Amino acid sequence: MSCGGERAGLILRTIYALCLLGATYNHWAIIVRHGLLWDYDGLPVVSAVFWTSLAFLDPAAVVLLFLRPRVGVAATIAIIVVDVVHNLWILAHCYPPLSRTLLETPGVIAQIVFMVFVLGSARIACRSR
Repeated sequence: MSCGGERAGLILRTIYALCLLGATYNHWAIIVRHGLLWDYDGLPVVSAVFWTSLAFLDPAAVVLLFLRPRVGVAATIAIIVVDVVHNLWILAHCYPPLSRTLLETPGVIAQIVFMVFVLGSARIACRSR
């Protein structure tokens, strides 16, 4: 592989890491405010456990992005795809109609944009130095 491709991979993984660190901050802010066992105002327990687990999974993916790039990129893909699908399911089932609530939740829209970015750039991001 060319050095330029490897540099591009490092830049992309750094962008992924910064986004995941932002998400980590958000998840930990919720934990600090409400505790590890918060039920997110009565949402399904599985959802609460999933969102709380992201406080640990997101930073683990950040570390992997630099220590084991391919594994880190795969973890990032898994996390963001599952997060987006889960959040869309919650919006559709708990706050219908989805078309209206999606427009009222810029955070989910940002997650969708990040997911598309990651899926579109993952091949390059796997390249390592």
